[in-house]
Amino acid sequence: MKTNLKISAIAFLGAIALSILPKDQKAQSSTTGITLGATTTSVNISNTGNAFTNTIKGNNITGFEAGLFERFNLGPVFIKPTLLVGYKGGTATYYNNDGSVNSSKFDYGNIEFPLLFGLRILGPIRIEAGPVYNWIYMTQYNEDNSIKVDPSGLGYRVGANVELGPINLGMAYQGLTYNPDGSTSTTFKSPNELIFSVALCFPNGGSDK
Repeated sequence: MKTNLKISAIAFLGAIALSILPKDQKAQSSTTGITLGATTTSVNISNTGNAFTNTIKGNNITGFEAGLFERFNLGPVFIKPTLLVGYKGGTATYYNNDGSVNSSKFDYGNIEFPLLFGLRILGPIRIEAGPVYNWIYMTQYNEDNSIKVDPSGLGYRVGANVELGPINLGMAYQGLTYNPDGSTSTTFKSPNELIFSVALCFPNGGSDK
């Protein structure tokens, strides 16, 4: 139920964002793009329900994200829905129920839908921020063991980028929490993710100047 509500909330925000665009702006001033980013983050997983491990923490989890975006330009203001697929991995520390501590490989993959609202502040420089809906499609530790977590999560993303012709260079900061919905007590947090991205833009007509 909560997952459906989260999806509905994001879809509702997207519908509002698109509905406020003037018809001539929709047709004449939008930019489609493909994006690829490198990420570094931390993770904190608690109440795993595992008989041996209760808490997992990792501070140097790196990975990538790739996807598509559509930027609707309203003069200096824009709305940018984005669809991304990401994969991250690194070494995590496991705090066991018997008091022992050890480390092992940890990986997870997620699908992200940021809905960003932005402003061009100086020439090609833009700032943007907005909510992010996430879906975890895989978690794995110790090479072949999985962790059951609520896959649906919400967070935020804030960032800035500079557009140099068809190339867009960006940096963003993101925080995410995957809350339990009754099916599991596990809480998965990625509180401080840093993202460096490069995008290739294809204007669809008009101008965003």
